[in-house]
Amino acid sequence: MLTFEQPLLLLLLIPIGILVYLTWKRMSLPFPRQQRWLILATRLLLFSFIILALAGTAWAMPVSRQATIFVGDISASTGPQRAFIEQWISSAVKHKHADDQVGIVAVGRNALVEQSIQSQIVDFSHFESTPDTNYTDLAAGLRLASAILPSNSQRHIVLLTDGQQNLEDALQEAQLLQQQGIRLDIVALPNVNGDDVRVDSFEAPSNLHTGERFNLHTRIYSTVAQQGTVRIYLDSAIISQQKVALSAGSQDLSFDMQAPTVGFHTFRITIEAPKDSITQNDEAAAFVNVQGPPKILVIEGQPGSGRNIVAALQATHINVTVGTPGDIPTTLDGLVPYSSVILADVPAISLGNTRMQILQSFVRDLGHGLVVSGGQNSYGVGGYTDTPLEQTLPVSMDIPQHKETPTIAVVLIVESLEAQVPINISKEAAKGVVGLLTSRDQVGISAGYGTLSVKMQHVTDKKSIDKAIDNMNPVDPPSYNPDFANAEQELLHTDAKIKHIILLGDGDAYDNYAPQVTKLANENITVSTVETNALSSEDLATMQNVAQWGKGRFYRADNPSIIPQILLKETQRAARRSLINETFNPAVVGNHPILTGITGLPTLNGYVATTPKPAAQVVLVSHLDDPVLAVWQYGLGRVAAWTSDALGLWTKNWLTWDDAPKWWANVVTWTLPAANDGAMNINGKVNNGIGQLTVDLPSGTTAEGGQQQVQVHIIGPDLSQQNINLQPTAPERWEGSFPASQVGGYLLQVTWQGANKKESRLTATTGLVVPYSPEYRNQGTDMRFLQLLAQAGGGILLNPNDIESAFTQSLIPTSASIPISFWLLILAALLLPVDIAARRLANFDFVIEGYNWLLARFKSSAHQQLATPHGKLPGEKPDVASLSSIREKREKQRHQGVPARVASTSKPGVTPPRKAQPPVETVTRTAPKEIDPVQPSAAQKTSVAAGPSTTSRLVEAKRKREQEKK
Repeated sequence: MLTFEQPLLLLLLIPIGILVYLTWKRMSLPFPRQQRWLILATRLLLFSFIILALAGTAWAMPVSRQATIFVGDISASTGPQRAFIEQWISSAVKHKHADDQVGIVAVGRNALVEQSIQSQIVDFSHFESTPDTNYTDLAAGLRLASAILPSNSQRHIVLLTDGQQNLEDALQEAQLLQQQGIRLDIVALPNVNGDDVRVDSFEAPSNLHTGERFNLHTRIYSTVAQQGTVRIYLDSAIISQQKVALSAGSQDLSFDMQAPTVGFHTFRITIEAPKDSITQNDEAAAFVNVQGPPKILVIEGQPGSGRNIVAALQATHINVTVGTPGDIPTTLDGLVPYSSVILADVPAISLGNTRMQILQSFVRDLGHGLVVSGGQNSYGVGGYTDTPLEQTLPVSMDIPQHKETPTIAVVLIVESLEAQVPINISKEAAKGVVGLLTSRDQVGISAGYGTLSVKMQHVTDKKSIDKAIDNMNPVDPPSYNPDFANAEQELLHTDAKIKHIILLGDGDAYDNYAPQVTKLANENITVSTVETNALSSEDLATMQNVAQWGKGRFYRADNPSIIPQILLKETQRAARRSLINETFNPAVVGNHPILTGITGLPTLNGYVATTPKPAAQVVLVSHLDDPVLAVWQYGLGRVAAWTSDALGLWTKNWLTWDDAPKWWANVVTWTLPAANDGAMNINGKVNNGIGQLTVDLPSGTTAEGGQQQVQVHIIGPDLSQQNINLQPTAPERWEGSFPASQVGGYLLQVTWQGANKKESRLTATTGLVVPYSPEYRNQGTDMRFLQLLAQAGGGILLNPNDIESAFTQSLIPTSASIPISFWLLILAALLLPVDIAARRLANFDFVIEGYNWLLARFKSSAHQQLATPHGKLPGEKPDVASLSSIREKREKQRHQGVPARVASTSKPGVTPPRKAQPPVETVTRTAPKEIDPVQPSAAQKTSVAAGPSTTSRLVEAKRKREQEKK
């Protein structure tokens, strides 16, 4: 049977056939009738072969081999049966026929090819693919299996599953498989149901008011009657625990609660029972948003450093919570209850990178506020350089070049941190110090050898210095005195105003350091130490004493990741170039809401020098035009940077100012997020891993007209972020969806932006909880669904004990197509010269003569093969001719060869004398003789006997050709 890849091209046969026929009918050359029909047939065949080749003609032949794909459901619900799946497939592939092909696919939420289709013996013992097991998408597994099945085999899919799908619809995919000629058979997994208890739902009101009474509703399911313990948590603290009697089946429970403090809170419920085979489904959570007065979190770098800010805010009846850097939550939802955070002279090293990232997301993504107050431990001297906190602030830590700052010369003594800590930590820390220095500063680095591995030099080519640091190989010296003495000589030969040594080591080099380090201090060379991985109290004491004798500072950094920040902080402190200790009256740059009701600003005695960022708005500046108060919009939130202090170091006059409470209240309230006041009603749910949101706007927003927008900023459980735009589906209703495959809480920042006015803006924060995976909800094997699935796929439920049945089923017949387009083009090429010859040659007599010649040669050759050596056929006796018969034969030949006019002059019955006749060539050489008109000469006799002459034959041939031309 012929098949075609492009069957529509066959329609060209009709117009081309008609065109060839009409062209043939109008041919005016006088070809013979047979030749004209040959021309037509050749031309039609030529074009037919070309069109068939273009149509992708193939010859379909039935095939008997089969290709089987085993699809294993290894989602979470089949965890106990995974060993059965692997053993069944491993045993089944051993029963395949020699020419059968086998492949394996693993499926969970997604499908992955475990082993590609092949005919060799498949070596399979267990699944190495790792699909997402939190969901089951059988349709994806069947779709992938059909995609890798070859088309030149009888195709077969064997699915091993419990039938607990929770994504897409495998029934529709099975029907498509049957339409494609693929048979689907099912192996139902053995039922391994166990006793279990689970939390099916947990609900709480999304919005509450302070002190409001409300109910938490939960639905708990248990397979058997038993006693259980229910615990309820508010955020991370347990607030209720009680025993409950669980009956077999589902039951609803309610718990009377009082709204917690203002802010965003998480309620969580857990159930514990003795008969519980699955622990992943034993808890659920819900978000509540308690509205009330704003809550401010004040973080103090040192105890009391923020007390003046706290007193000012409390005087204006703002709810304030005071804490240390360690009190900042390490998760974003822990900061949600606070409207704004204030950092009072907090160094970066106390916060750590994780908390700084949380603060950054708190402002940028949730739209809350941040106020940073300065001091001797903040901004540049606080190690904010190149941190997430610097990115959040409206000012950078770059030192303004507004005056001649003191130069500094630093010697870093970097000891090997030994095997426990990667050596590149110390090298990267040294690079950070180099990056902080300017071209007027000098640096030298020792690797513990008593000499400088990186010579003392001005920091003009930082790349070459960094390269030299990379090439260092620090050692563990027996004493630091050689390095101290060498550093002393190097620093004394510099003209730097500030000379400083920083020792980075573990303190296990014991020696008498007091004389040498005291001498350095007397020469105004300060020594600070950074201890890491001290193994004994003696090691620790060594590093502490060196810092004390050297009039420097001691740092303990057992966590090597904070070493770079320590060195940066120490270098900044040694330089002190960021601290401006001068009295000035701050100048107002422009009108700003923070200045509302503020008059007569008092003088300040100092600040930390910074540089404003291009997008920042500077409200107050110093006498050197450095920012004293700078603000900006960062993402969805607002940030204010106060570069002076709040403790009284530089703000002695500011603290006694009558408007001080109003000042701090204005700064903080400007950073607060816009209140939602219940204007937007937000509802969300999760279905099959998709979060669906519905936002109802307050009445009247549609009257805004123009291009409105509702955007949702989503922060996932792993702090991943995404933005989606909702679409209007009804008046004042907007809807949208987003992927929500991770289990846990999602924070949602919803923003409505009007079209006509900038102040037409509403924001709201809410949450959406993705419960445990549906894989842990349904147990057992769904035999009814598997029966329908096998029927839809044209197969059956295979007997799990009959492993050979995987290769003994009656599959849908199929055929393999062999392309013949190439051979059709070859035939067309062979017909082309025949077509040309048929139209160019006058006749085909040469073909007939050639055929007769070949036929004669063939018969002659066959006759000679059958003849005997005497010229007789086998078995035939040789004849002896009589003399009379020979004579009669010769007479007959002579009369047949004589011309008519010669024969008429001969006498009847007279036989010419029998004498030998010379050859014609001999006769032509003799002299002419008189010829008797009646009796022919010997030459004439010879000529007559030999037949027509050569000339006569040539003349006759020429005459025939002329007749043919006519």
